[in-house]
Amino acid sequence: MKKSDIFWQTYLNLEKEVIEVSKYIFFTDEVLVNGNNGVVAQNCKTQLETFSPHIADLLVQCCVQIEAVSKELYFDNGGTKVRGDSSILFDEDCLKLIDIKWQTHNKIVMVVAPYFNLTKDENCLLRPLKEAHKRQGTYWERAYQAVKHDRYSSLQRGNVKALIQALGALYLLNIYYRNDSWVTKYNSIKKSDYSMGSSVFAVKPPEADQLWYGNHEVISESPFVVKYKDDDYRRIEEMQRQEQQALSEYWSRQPEINEPEFLMQLTKASESGQRVMHIWELAKYRLNKKIPSNLPFEEKKSRLINSEEWNGWVHQHNEHLSAEELTEDNIQNEINTVGTCWGMDIMKRFQKLEWIQIAMNSNICKIYIP
Repeated sequence: MKKSDIFWQTYLNLEKEVIEVSKYIFFTDEVLVNGNNGVVAQNCKTQLETFSPHIADLLVQCCVQIEAVSKELYFDNGGTKVRGDSSILFDEDCLKLIDIKWQTHNKIVMVVAPYFNLTKDENCLLRPLKEAHKRQGTYWERAYQAVKHDRYSSLQRGNVKALIQALGALYLLNIYYRNDSWVTKYNSIKKSDYSMGSSVFAVKPPEADQLWYGNHEVISESPFVVKYKDDDYRRIEEMQRQEQQALSEYWSRQPEINEPEFLMQLTKASESGQRVMHIWELAKYRLNKKIPSNLPFEEKKSRLINSEEWNGWVHQHNEHLSAEELTEDNIQNEINTVGTCWGMDIMKRFQKLEWIQIAMNSNICKIYIP
């Protein structure tokens, strides 16, 4: 058995005890009352402020485990003090090192237990390790120190709110200590179970926006990051390179690319602040040459609707004006739109995007703790 399994089992046992408490104390931050317009929800603090000796005991047990797991993470990740050194502080030494390494102050733990009726972000979207590297920097640690050192006069500090937050901190630390990783499809990243076996909490999925461009891990509110496995990403990159090379060779052969009028069009497009797709601009330029602006409306309309561009796949398979809807006021905009669509058709000949199927639907994405 791995050491992390022992800590995780202890966490699960504490979680079960907290769930058992919730059978007798309704964990909620709102109450329903009869109003003039029917039943309405009102804020409620009393349930989360409920305290008892048993809740205080559970709080202390959670925090003892927080101290233990944070020290293990400290020793495993370059802590300079040696095991057994009595000067090691779990917050100012251990949780500080952990925060520097993983930015744990920004990680969110979501309360997902269906039997906890927590509606406010402050109660169901927790950052339980925010300020945890400071001496008594968190609500749960202040409560822990109070009930540990002066149980009699501080018993009210051992309440449901402190217990949930301490359990959330312990859950998050265990996520890091377990250091789980797995491989999945890009399309399945957000579908994975990020409770990691908890019945109360889950963490956010990692961010992976267009991972196929750069394969960079993104540090986010999740403890996890995601990247393609190196060999698989190299294969995707090579397919992208071949497509781009074919498109570049096509572009270099086009006679219009050095014409002053086209260069002026490119400059104007660049000044718009939007990304300029050169092939799209070339297709618009060509279509406008085929249909000069000084032609009579009916002639422009006839040339447009009988053009190869008008009947292109992209234009015909997207929302567009019908021939009957064309007017003198909108035909120039439609010529530009049709030209852009034709530019997309040209790019499709070279950028077949065969790598997309691999990038999105193959088991090549590794989710892990960085």
